[in-house]
Amino acid sequence: MHSKSLLSLVASLAVVAACSDAPSAPVTARTPTPLSTLGNGFPQGGHDYHLNIIGVPQDKTAEMDNNNGRRIFVRLWSDNEVTNPGGKNNQLAKGGGDDQNHIYLCNSTNGENDVNDPRCENYWQTNNGQFGVIDANASNGDGGILALPDPCVGTDPLDGCTPTYRVWARARGNTGSATITTCADETGTGFDGVDDVWCGSNGITLYAKGGIKAVEVTNNLLSMTITVNGLTDPGLAACLGTSLTGAQTLSVGLFDRCFENYFWNYDNNGLKNLELRFYHAASLN
Repeated sequence: MHSKSLLSLVASLAVVAACSDAPSAPVTARTPTPLSTLGNGFPQGGHDYHLNIIGVPQDKTAEMDNNNGRRIFVRLWSDNEVTNPGGKNNQLAKGGGDDQNHIYLCNSTNGENDVNDPRCENYWQTNNGQFGVIDANASNGDGGILALPDPCVGTDPLDGCTPTYRVWARARGNTGSATITTCADETGTGFDGVDDVWCGSNGITLYAKGGIKAVEVTNNLLSMTITVNGLTDPGLAACLGTSLTGAQTLSVGLFDRCFENYFWNYDNNGLKNLELRFYHAASLN
């Protein structure tokens, strides 16, 4: 080999070696694409279901089972306050004619861990995976019933879940507010023999101020954030897979097996209309 060619080969190998040892160029993180919204704050594109929660000054008395409406009536003013967010609120226990402004939730995917009501059982077997109002009257002492697909089907406590659909809410009108909190009973008669009602600390208050835009409430309505102490509630703590030696704050997904009779506690303070829209999560990506 000619000396000139040999020198060229050596130079080329040195360049390659130098390049292989050079640090990689930094990778620039992609900025998430902002969700496109309409002027009213709701995401662009079609939604899967639309529900209005309507405040009325006195109890409705007409039969409202399976009337295929997309509205639920609640009392315009109520006193069903969550007094212990993230903990037990047994004053909100189901039954006894005191379920006013409770919107009980029916699991339309498989009927598991939802409201114990035969109307729910009938609904999900014939309307599998669908949204729908089963009982539109939450203004009376029995509460209303809304069917929802299980947003985290197949997951166990603490497995984590990205809901298969997302929810936005907008308070309509110029006055009033409402606080919505996800609540549920301990499974069966309760792990300690007491049918305790737990309500999340992640409830949300929505205010009507005229022209206010919609906000996302997926986390607020499809989960409840609770603090469980393994020393005082060992049965529930064990079901949730938490430490039995102290308190731990957890996010429990809707229809988790450690609870039943899930409901939205709708504490109304003069809000006449709350609009909810449900969107399949994949359509928003």
